[in-house]
This record gives sequence, C-alpha cells and structure tokens, in this order.
Amino acid sequence: MKVLLLGATGNLGSRLVPALLAHKHSVVIFVRSESKLKSLVDSAAISRCTVVNGDATNSRAIQDTITHHQCNALVNSAGLAAIFPWQAPTMQGIINAVATAAVEASKKLGYPIRCWFLGGLTVLDFPGRPGTKEHGLTFDCLSSKSQHLQWSLLAPSAMKPASKEITLLDTPRGNPLAAQNDTMAEFSPSFMTKMPYVGPYADIAKSMTRYNTSLEDCADFMAADLAKGDSEHVGHRVGIIESSQRKTQ
Repeated sequence: MKVLLLGATGNLGSRLVPALLAHKHSVVIFVRSESKLKSLVDSAAISRCTVVNGDATNSRAIQDTITHHQCNALVNSAGLAAIFPWQAPTMQGIINAVATAAVEASKKLGYPIRCWFLGGLTVLDFPGRPGTKEHGLTFDCLSSKSQHLQWSLLAPSAMKPASKEITLLDTPRGNPLAAQNDTMAEFSPSFMTKMPYVGPYADIAKSMTRYNTSLEDCADFMAADLAKGDSEHVGHRVGIIESSQRKTQ
C-alpha cells in the first residue's frame, strides 16, 4: 500500500518507517521537522521514502498530500495524550485534522483510506474501568466518521524500545502480539473486579504490566495488518498483548 505516516519523529512513528518499508509499503512521511527525522532514523530508510514538510494540525495540507501522492492508507502516531483526568485534551486537534483529511481525500480519490490511529489501553471496554478522556474523544471522533473511514485504533499499554537503533530492515522483524477487538486481549477478571468502587481499578492496575509491549512490535503489527489488505480490525479499538502461547514456545 502507499502509506502516509504522521508522527515519524516520535518513539513509535520513527520505528514505523523501517517496519512499513520491510512490509513492502511505499511510504510518504508528513513531518514538521525533517532535520529531526534525519537525526532519529537511518538515512538508508529515509532515502526510500517521500518526505513532505507540514504540520499535523493542518487538515487541508494532509488532504492534499494524500490526494497528490494517491495514498490508500494512513498511520497516525502524532500527538500526546493527557495522562491525568484534570489535564486538558491536547491531541484532539491532530486527530480531527487527520481523520477529516482522510475522509475528504477518500471522496476525491474515489476509494476508502485505510487508517491506523494510536490510542491507549483504557479506551478498551472493561466494566467500571477508569477511562482516559482523550483516548475516549479519539474513539468518538473516529466512530463518527465510520461511514467514510476504514479506521482502527491501537490500544497498547506502555511501549518501550527494544533497541535504540532505528535502521532499515531487510525483512519484517515479526511480532509476538495477540490482538482482540474492543477489549483487553487475553484478560480474565479476578475476584477484585467485584469489590465495590476500587475493584475494577485494582484489577486493571494488577494486570497493567502484562500488557507492556515494545515499540518495534507495535510498529510491525500495524505494518503487517496493512499488508494483509482486508482486516478484521477495521472499525475497532484493538487491544494487544504478547501472546502467552508464543511466550511458552
């Protein structure tokens, strides 16, 4: 696919560059600072991409980039979510701009744009869960555009780098992730869930570290899903976990 990538100077976005290339996608990078991109990602990987300078809040510029380069997919990892409930949402300008651009570009090009967006674990369904306001707003925004947008919302817990080096890959690295739509993957509620008030919070907190993943695994997961074409994750929040079956192999 021809993929427009936003957020390529971030922790996940920079690792999406080699992951997308390894899965034989054509990559158009939409980035505010090309110099920062070059300081993070191997020049051999960047040389195989088309780089467009722009701001991720500029919906018209994103739309024009999609249509000019005839992209049929998009991955957005730009923006940072507010962690605490009392923080004002800051990334919704980016989400709205990118989603709107994809919808309008789709209408002009005459085909749907396949999109991956980045959310967080607490956007998933869980009885009594403590939701993160900003990830919930992202889900609401994407849901409102489902008629025109083939979106998926990745919902990881903490992501850490497997390596500090971000280099071109000869072949896909693969990943050990198991995925489940709309709920926490491979999650079994414990007795704590039934405890009044604090039970659901405690149950999630107890399980959080099980859902930690690597940035490289998440990047490969999305790149591999785009390579499949038809995906079971379209229109869903996607919970991921390192598969217990693969851990025992």
